Amino acid sequence: MGRNHDSKSENIRTIAGYLASAMDMEDEISNSVYRDYLDAKNWPGKLKGKEFEAIKAHLNTLIKDTERHKKIFSDLNNKLDNDDK
Repeated sequence: MGRNHDSKSENIRTIAGYLASAMDMEDEISNSVYRDYLDAKNWPGKLKGKEFEAIKAHLNTLIKDTERHKKIFSDLNNKLDNDDK
């Protein structure tokens, strides 16, 4: 049992690491990339009006999707923790 249990624990740690990396990437994309582009000053030229509002709507959709992805990864991580006990 010792060796098999060690292998299972190692696999769980590896998967937990992947999930943590995925959550970090989603966080970085959501909080850094998408949110930066919500500010018209970060765009070249004089982007404003309806065009900028359309872009903001798409970015807000992406931010919501990213938050949903983080929740999925968090739920998977919680399931992994519960299965390990």
